Amino acid sequence: MVTERFDLKKTVRFLPQIMLVGIGIGTANYVMHQNLNWLQYTIQSLSTSFIIGYTLIAIESHKSWFELHFKPRWKLYLVISVAYFLAAFIATETEQIIRSLVFQEQQYQILSAGNMYLFNGIISLVLGIGFFQYAFSTTKNHLSVDSQKKSPKQKQETPQNSQSSVPISHIPIKKGENILFVPIENIVYFEAFDNYSFVYDKKGEKKLCDYSLLFLETRLGEEFSRVHRKYIVNKGHIEQIKPHLNGRYVILFGNQISPVMSSKSYSATIRKLIKIE
Repeated sequence: MVTERFDLKKTVRFLPQIMLVGIGIGTANYVMHQNLNWLQYTIQSLSTSFIIGYTLIAIESHKSWFELHFKPRWKLYLVISVAYFLAAFIATETEQIIRSLVFQEQQYQILSAGNMYLFNGIISLVLGIGFFQYAFSTTKNHLSVDSQKKSPKQKQETPQNSQSSVPISHIPIKKGENILFVPIENIVYFEAFDNYSFVYDKKGEKKLCDYSLLFLETRLGEEFSRVHRKYIVNKGHIEQIKPHLNGRYVILFGNQISPVMSSKSYSATIRKLIKIE
């Protein structure tokens, strides 16, 4: 199984935005209450924004890492939910420490924040799950819109003026610190995964590669056909095609490999595969 490295450097670039949110929340609290000085509100809000915000973005920017390491789906969401609640708990306790030790507003007592633990926990969980589920769809939508905006002339010129006219013969796959090259004929199908894709080989193994389906569609040979926005299949490994509802088809492969479902928009491609005129 391919392992993607967990790299916190991806998160560091968002620190200015996280700090800006903290300053904004601190200023808003000061305007509404005004029973403390602005500096105290801001420092407390900065600490909360940093702990919760950094945790959220660290998880979102490593979405593929979490989905690879925590299966099934319920375990994945359990792990990230615990992480969000833990971040909120630490942030709340940190605010208590700042109030007592830095500003000496009260005597510090551990676990004395009451309902604030639950309040911050719910906020962290709602924001975290929302970001985890939808944060990366914007990038994919922009890619789709940009590709649709290309004129026919641009679409014709792109493969002719680049190396994309030469089909690739191997797919590079990360395995630890090494790169394996899988022959294209051993690949049964590709499945879209954010800006990457999963590779399913004829042994039934699932691996992660750095190529998106948008890129693969321009570089694969004629033996591959796109049958869904999520799938590109190798025609040489198809064993059976079953009609399904509403112009869709179920495509089956050998070696107990999971079947894929085509979409209605690719029904013409399926008809060509099964020689329906």
